[in-house]
Amino acid sequence: MERTTTESHAAEPPAPVGRIRQRLTRRLPRRLAALTGLLLLCALPAPAVDAAEPHDVHPHTGQTLYVSDYGNNRVVTLPTTSGGGQRVLALDGLVRPTGLAWDRAGSLYVADTGNNRVVRLLPDGGGQATVPTDGLSRPLGLAVDASGDLYVADSFNDRVVKVPADGSSQTTVPTTGLLHPWGLALAPGGDLYISDFVNDRVVKVSAAGGQTTVPTDSLSQPTGLALSATGDLYVSDSGNNRVVKIAAATGLQTTVPFTGLSNPLGLALDLRGALYVADAFNNRVLRIRPNGTQVALNSTGLNTPTGLAFPPRTGAAE
Repeated sequence: MERTTTESHAAEPPAPVGRIRQRLTRRLPRRLAALTGLLLLCALPAPAVDAAEPHDVHPHTGQTLYVSDYGNNRVVTLPTTSGGGQRVLALDGLVRPTGLAWDRAGSLYVADTGNNRVVRLLPDGGGQATVPTDGLSRPLGLAVDASGDLYVADSFNDRVVKVPADGSSQTTVPTTGLLHPWGLALAPGGDLYISDFVNDRVVKVSAAGGQTTVPTDSLSQPTGLALSATGDLYVSDSGNNRVVKIAAATGLQTTVPFTGLSNPLGLALDLRGALYVADAFNNRVLRIRPNGTQVALNSTGLNTPTGLAFPPRTGAAE
């Protein structure tokens, strides 16, 4: 297993408030407070979750959900059925992990945000490796395309980079005007969706080239993204404590009927269309089924869950 250097284990540095302040002087004062708060997700204690809330007790898909447990510097697995328990992955030296993504070969990628790197957990006990990148600063969202190329939201550099699977040099995805990009989602045809956190928007970079803004209504600090099999786009609208759906067929925006969200971040969809959200400041992961039933997954000791991802499909369920 490849190990990180001693230098990469340094304590998480503070958010560069001065730099943020300079860049946001033309924006509302709330931007500075909101951005700083999200970059230091664990600075404040989260409110307790009502113990009477229904939890996951009925079998669903059998899939295992992977969760970046930001405040505990780890990645855990949560069962989405009534059986099994929480498990901690054998990853070394993580500092404030955020985005997660899988490739088709079964490797898990983790944005090791506090160490300004991305690590890869190889399948079948193959160990841990650091993905070769250049100059990352607070990487957040991740996505992997059908060819195995990795996309990284390089948030403090206001860009998205592409790391080819063949080992060739990192490139920057052509975008315009990004300010603290957060979440990424790839469509089957290669279109890339990016949540542009400070600009309160989601943009699409076409596989053929060119950037457009996805029509949305009143987003505030969007973070996590997920695409359904039919092309519907789900967005964690963190500043409004909600998740919205943009219908592929009509472009109509609706609010997903979650209740009690506090700073929703990562999103994931399972094989049956249930949507999962990292309810960060409530220290829990919620699932809502297509019929509108909400449950909290059984978990132990989560501290600001941030990224969510299911492994690649190997059958009806993992």
